[in-house]
Amino acid sequence: MKKKLVSFVSLMMVVFVSASMLITPEKVSAAFKSEVEVHCDAIYMMNMDTGTVVYEKNSDKVKLPASLTKMMTCIIAYERADSLDEAVVVDSRAVRFVNYSKEGVTGVWTNIKVNERFTLRDLIYNAMVASENCAAEAIGYYISKQYYGSDTNEEFIQFMNDRAAEIGCTNTKFKCASGLTPDIENHYSTAHDMALIAQHLMNIPELAEIAYTPHSYGIKPTNKNPNPTWVVSTNKLIREGEKDKNGIDYFYQFCEGVKTGYLVKSGHCFAAYAKKSGYRYICVLLDDGAKAATDVNYAFIDAKNLFEWAFNNLESVNIYKTTEPIAEIKLNLAWNKDSIVLMPQDDFSTLLPKGVTASSVIKKLKLEKSVDAPVRKGQKLGTAELSYDGEVIGTIDLIAGESVERSTLLYILSLINRLFSALWFRIILVLAVLGVAAYVIYSYSRKQRMNSLKRSVSRRGGGRRYR
Repeated sequence: MKKKLVSFVSLMMVVFVSASMLITPEKVSAAFKSEVEVHCDAIYMMNMDTGTVVYEKNSDKVKLPASLTKMMTCIIAYERADSLDEAVVVDSRAVRFVNYSKEGVTGVWTNIKVNERFTLRDLIYNAMVASENCAAEAIGYYISKQYYGSDTNEEFIQFMNDRAAEIGCTNTKFKCASGLTPDIENHYSTAHDMALIAQHLMNIPELAEIAYTPHSYGIKPTNKNPNPTWVVSTNKLIREGEKDKNGIDYFYQFCEGVKTGYLVKSGHCFAAYAKKSGYRYICVLLDDGAKAATDVNYAFIDAKNLFEWAFNNLESVNIYKTTEPIAEIKLNLAWNKDSIVLMPQDDFSTLLPKGVTASSVIKKLKLEKSVDAPVRKGQKLGTAELSYDGEVIGTIDLIAGESVERSTLLYILSLINRLFSALWFRIILVLAVLGVAAYVIYSYSRKQRMNSLKRSVSRRGGGRRYR
């Protein structure tokens, strides 16, 4: 059943990616001037539908991802396991109390017991929603042992790193499944990489549903706990009517996920997803400087303010449609046709500040001087680099708008012309001419010598007869 679900989800992701490419064929970036005051040290925010990066701050700076790590843990669990309903027995190594005071890392692992039996789904809810550390570690040990026969979780950690690279992460290294490890300095990522992971997770419907759990999720009694337990989200942007210890209500009605995190060394971290009026954004915020988990969560505040800024100030603008010609290019070897029209390969839309029209986007064409027939409709013949406010916002491929056949006569004439224009041919021709000239001169000289000899012989012979 799970494999069928994975196949279906994979198909839907292909459809999603294809649909996204109809909007923009290439990841884009734009210079948007935001007046939002932010507190987090590293931020990366992008529109999920166009790929447009709308806000960045130290997005490639290496930071501690804390419990944002669990997003990748849950992705691996979903993609590797046959079913989320299979039973998992919690490994003893996943259950512990941790106090890495030397590294400034503390964490409590108390809600799950050794050899307690859960479904994989319950563990994912615990890890994603409640940010339960031992649930994430239990997932790692289980997948490694069940599917790869490993007695450690090293196989799982390797899967995490390999999958991160496949998703597009370029500066991420995981050392554990939870984000809490004594080797904390070698467990790192960036706001950019975490945004790619969050985007991937939210494109998996089942995990996206888990990430958006505004109310409690109930877990049935287990072999170690006779009572049902309730998993409560640590994401206060999706919990309406609740205030933190500082009296702050962080609730934001358009937020639908994804994952929170905190360490003394990392401050508050947040991978956030919000949707409004057809616009979808991912925003990852790392290190708000908090020194205690109960401090004001500026990652929540920054995310909420940035979402509001984007929803209120940015809109999707259609720049080009596939039916609109963009340029012409000289055409050779076609009868009665000396140019061909170029069209955009895909529709192209991007986010721009409200009130800005498509005419404000500048295109820089990169074309060949000419092209030889035959040309097939849809054949790539160039690109157009699009920019707004001095910054590139995308690049689109330009294709032939029609098919044009080659003229055989013009083709033969062009071959002859190329033949006579070729350097090698000219060299051979000169050598041939010189050879002919040399032969003529040689023949003429030889003939002259022969005639001279005949005259000489003739004169000698005539004298003898006279005597």
